[in-house]
Amino acid sequence: MATIEFDPQPLQAYAALEKAGSGQLLDAIDDALDGLEADPGSATASRRSFGDGLWGIPVRDRTGDWLIIWEHDPATADLVVIRYLGADPFA
Repeated sequence: MATIEFDPQPLQAYAALEKAGSGQLLDAIDDALDGLEADPGSATASRRSFGDGLWGIPVRDRTGDWLIIWEHDPATADLVVIRYLGADPFA
């Protein structure tokens, strides 16, 4: 099991979704984060590879396609850092 931390940008994006009341999208993001926390090595958590240890999880709801980009913290084996949370530019 991994610990998840957010960089400032994805944390702000998550907070903005909470404030806007984007329930379905938040539920989908929370499900993806729960899966990442449970098993960062799973196929679901690493659907996209961006190289240099960056991985992506696409998240979809009725309003659009979002993307979570994450990586393992090089100093701590069980720490995952969310580097990006936002609209999926590749969708």
